[in-house]
Amino acid sequence: MLPATEAIESEALYLPVSEPAELIVHLLNSLEPYPTAAPAQVEKFWVNEAHRRYQSYLQGEEESYSADEVFSELRIDDDLSLFS
Repeated sequence: MLPATEAIESEALYLPVSEPAELIVHLLNSLEPYPTAAPAQVEKFWVNEAHRRYQSYLQGEEESYSADEVFSELRIDDDLSLFS
């Protein structure tokens, strides 16, 4: 961590109870701002993306995995993260 970041972190730890949460919200919003597109545009994008991925799968360009495989892999990842 940069020294300036460490100084900010150190100061943040001594903020009154409600202020760290407000700071976190502001920082998160700066990383991932809310979409500027209308919900209908976002939905249209995801429908198009889902269609593109499905067509890619039908053409043999993408592999598929069962839900059991996906969730099993997630459980393994979660279990391993306990030891990190």
